[in-house]
Amino acid sequence: MAVFLARQPILDANLNVFGYELFYRSGFTNHYTGVNADEASTEVIVDTFQNLGLSSLTDGKPAFINFSTALLQREIATLFPAENLVIEILETVVADENTVQNCRRLKEAGYKLALDDFAFQENLMPLLDLADIIKIDLQAVEGNALVKFIQPLKDKRYTLLAEKVETWDQFRLTRDIGFRLFQGYFFSRPEIVTAKKLDPLQISCLRLISKVNEPEFDFDELAEIISRDVSLSYSLIRLVNSAAFAKRETITSIKHALVYLGEREIRKWVSLVALRRISVTKPGIAVVTSMVRARFIELLAARTKWRPYQGMLFLAGLFSLLDVLLQKPMPDILEEIAAPAPMQELLIYGTGPFQDLWEVVLAYEKGRWRGIEDQAAALALAPRVLTEAYLEAVQWSAASAA
Repeated sequence: MAVFLARQPILDANLNVFGYELFYRSGFTNHYTGVNADEASTEVIVDTFQNLGLSSLTDGKPAFINFSTALLQREIATLFPAENLVIEILETVVADENTVQNCRRLKEAGYKLALDDFAFQENLMPLLDLADIIKIDLQAVEGNALVKFIQPLKDKRYTLLAEKVETWDQFRLTRDIGFRLFQGYFFSRPEIVTAKKLDPLQISCLRLISKVNEPEFDFDELAEIISRDVSLSYSLIRLVNSAAFAKRETITSIKHALVYLGEREIRKWVSLVALRRISVTKPGIAVVTSMVRARFIELLAARTKWRPYQGMLFLAGLFSLLDVLLQKPMPDILEEIAAPAPMQELLIYGTGPFQDLWEVVLAYEKGRWRGIEDQAAALALAPRVLTEAYLEAVQWSAASAA
């Protein structure tokens, strides 16, 4: 059975990752062609999440997984440790006496319960007293109505989670009125247009300093280290495209940039950049997302006609959230580093020769399965290839940030 698997971060008020919602589906279609949908969901949950391990999929953070009425009654949740799982009860669940009793047992066993798309539905009210987290869809309740809507919930012990947060204004509003967790894509836009430095990862700096001082200068190993860090990659490409170098060709990959600079200039650059920034913290979610995108699109490109452009596509994924990290407009950033025209077209407008591949990456990342079938088929990518590449990208990113 083919499996789709993606994750979406859930952040706290300080924009730290609290957990991930895991999206899954047993193939391209929106329904299971076997016995029934609940049996399909059971098979996917057990075979995928248990065999792969929730911890590896969520970097040790709690996993939010959707549960239907049947899955709750079958007590599938107990296959996983309580500390690794938040049971997300779908809005379609019928909270009959049996379901309520099962949820109460899960609660007593230490599991956290979240009510999805909560709108005071009659069918969910019997579960309200058992819930730890209440998820509210901002597209269903907007503006001033939101304050009145959550008032009956604020006096309780619930943690309020805002879903589909699309803008910084929505984030500020929900944070100010009492929400403590946030889910959506508000971090994909810059809040203000100012200059902001990027700090490379400490491990990247240490490895880089070590490698450039070895007797044998290995461009492949250096490219591998630098590719794992958004800041170093950006700094390198900007250096190569600066006025100090009379560049006659367009730089399309990290290794290309290193070879162009040469050993002497690379050692100078490392001493000026990496050594001075040796003490840093772990990357935020925007950096992690960038790294996953970079590796994901690189792996997919290897299976398509775009294989010769893997280096450029890796950079495109790695730089895809530089507007957030630098708090500057993407066109200005790409102009500074003299990015190749196809990369500019892709990251600014979402168009160009790599558009179809990029759309698959973004749709998969967000768990938007509808429409992926035709796009992936046009690229000759099977469901299994997408899933394996995504999981490898997630694991690669976690290893890089360790």
